[in-house]
Amino acid sequence: MKTPHLLFCSFFMLAFSGLSAAKSGQDSLENHLQRYKNLSGQFTQIISSENSLHTQSSTGEFWIKKPNQFRWHYSTPYIQQIISNGDKLWVYDEDLEQATIKDASQSINSSPLAIILGSAELDKLFNITQLADSDDLQWLSLTPIEDSSGFEFINIGFNKGLLARMVLQDNFGQTTRLLFTSVNVHTPIADDMFEFNVPEGADVFDETVE
Repeated sequence: MKTPHLLFCSFFMLAFSGLSAAKSGQDSLENHLQRYKNLSGQFTQIISSENSLHTQSSTGEFWIKKPNQFRWHYSTPYIQQIISNGDKLWVYDEDLEQATIKDASQSINSSPLAIILGSAELDKLFNITQLADSDDLQWLSLTPIEDSSGFEFINIGFNKGLLARMVLQDNFGQTTRLLFTSVNVHTPIADDMFEFNVPEGADVFDETVE
């Protein structure tokens, strides 16, 4: 069964473990995130459930421009795009010829995507701790402060300061694993990459209209 924009369905579903550890984790995460303004590359996404042996896999490309612009393009198994210019967010399903328009700030600011974009006050949303290095990556764990976030934890792996992996586990036992490859932080990205013109004939659901 086709599951549209799998990653962002997970993303939009959205007190200390030792003060010194939490502070160290937060500082480490912020240091990594401050190293770039532009970020682009390829991704592989795998969603699995503890109650099922079935997994869902997809691949694609992404472009991010801080603080609030991004383009996420799924190329397999279905072509889907999620684009934001900071004000609006478009979700376009090419097979269904269907576009949904959302308010970007309401969709992103409290979601895990805000971590990468640098648009969230992390210490107000998460308890952040450092994990042991694994697979030649430095890992940080973010545990949501609010139970209503929908997530149990979000682990982020960095390779020499660059985003390399994310692991998200929700409250229903579903785990989303993201592997980032060919990551580039040096190439500028034009603003028009984050605009979207709905193709003629596509069905449009504009959720920004009251």
